Amino acid sequence: MGRRALVSTGAEEALRKEHPPGAIRPGMAGMNPAAQNIVNALQGQPMLLMKMQMLSLGKNYWVMDKEQRPLCYIGLDASQNISGQMLGSAVGAVAGGYVGRFVARSQQYTYTVKDSNNQLAMLIKKGSGGNKARFDIVDAATGGSFGAIDMKRSLLGGLKAHWVDPNGAPIMSTKGNIIRRKYSIVGSDGRELGRVRHKMLAIRDVWQLEFEAGANHLYTSIFATVLDFEKKM
Repeated sequence: MGRRALVSTGAEEALRKEHPPGAIRPGMAGMNPAAQNIVNALQGQPMLLMKMQMLSLGKNYWVMDKEQRPLCYIGLDASQNISGQMLGSAVGAVAGGYVGRFVARSQQYTYTVKDSNNQLAMLIKKGSGGNKARFDIVDAATGGSFGAIDMKRSLLGGLKAHWVDPNGAPIMSTKGNIIRRKYSIVGSDGRELGRVRHKMLAIRDVWQLEFEAGANHLYTSIFATVLDFEKKM
């Protein structure tokens, strides 16, 4: 009882710091321990390093601090990734590359969010849809909703996205060039919460996610990572 109370108190304190009075405070109370671990690990980080595992058969990101210590993992397993690629290649060979890519990204699949101990925390469930798609974010243990990401893709390949809470109210959206990793994540009031910049770093296949005061580090990290996965589809 005492241990659970301590974990809950720590998570609530993290939420209070990330969401001062007047800021949006998504319904994160009651999340499972693995998700609470991630909230605590990300809290207070002014910047995160996002490293894609290029040799993985799946699509996996390590979310790291500035010392390159993994704080959580976000990814798509190999079986889902490979089956989507194979389907897209088969269709593309007959109907052309654009149609093949459209079919591949129209499939339903599920990303996972794990803490630094590889304990499953959250699921990101993509519905069917190629140029318009919805990603429902749920607690892996309880199935409780943290809202959804709605993403739209233009015919020229550009992306726009916004995150809404379980009641449909806006939480954050994108502003800038997602494809080139030069964009901001802004709150419903237009205030900048974070920035994605593809700076020339000494670490290969890594980009930066910078935060402003009041940002929800977990939500912003998930948002940016899903968009980075999807821009390659």
